[in-house]
Amino acid sequence: MKQAILVLCASAAFCQGLEFEVASVKASAPGGRGGVVRPLPGNQTYVVQNMPLRLIMTVAYSVTDRQIAGGPDWMGTEPFDITAKAARPSTTDELHFMLQRLLEHRFQLKVRHESRELPVWALVVDKGGAKLTPHDARDLDHPPLGLGPNRRGLAGPNVNMKYFAFVLSRLLDRNVIDRTGLAGYYDIALDFTRDPLPGANPSGGEPAFSADAPDIFSAVRQQLGLRLESTKGPVEFLIVESAQKPSAN
Repeated sequence: MKQAILVLCASAAFCQGLEFEVASVKASAPGGRGGVVRPLPGNQTYVVQNMPLRLIMTVAYSVTDRQIAGGPDWMGTEPFDITAKAARPSTTDELHFMLQRLLEHRFQLKVRHESRELPVWALVVDKGGAKLTPHDARDLDHPPLGLGPNRRGLAGPNVNMKYFAFVLSRLLDRNVIDRTGLAGYYDIALDFTRDPLPGANPSGGEPAFSADAPDIFSAVRQQLGLRLESTKGPVEFLIVESAQKPSAN
């Protein structure tokens, strides 16, 4: 993650300027169902509804839950609501960096970054070429990938390969590293059957199963013209050194 932040922030001064202009952080009302973590259309406002800190961290830092260690138990059980607005429309990476800063300030979150060389899946373009539907890069609405038709697979508009690899990482037993070299945004429609891994479903609920649906590896290759290759690569871990519940706004 340190390397990603360095790429995003060309200078220390630029990094320091990346903060939300206004933000509200509060405990969610009891009995809430479902939840969301996403930027609103226009990429200037970020909302979190009924989500625990640990899950918010997976989005802010682009890591899976298995890459987070340490911290008090309430981080994974007590949900919070956040509404944060930037001074101007921003890229998704900038918003995620601002969300990191917000968590560090309001939750007194202190994390240590560790990089480990581990088995990973590399997402690459298959020899026949990519089969992806381009999306208008000027569209600043980036909704999360959700379940596809018949409540299985994945589907969603305006997805870049970095985010697609992150979602695949949540579904598979290893992290996925984007090595496609594709810089655009695409409309993803991927039909496959998968095992119901705890916390892996990006939009909640149980996925449907069907004998006629391929596994995820075959689906990525046949439907998107991409391929998942087994290799080794750096995997970033977040070690939580301390966290505190935020005070009321």
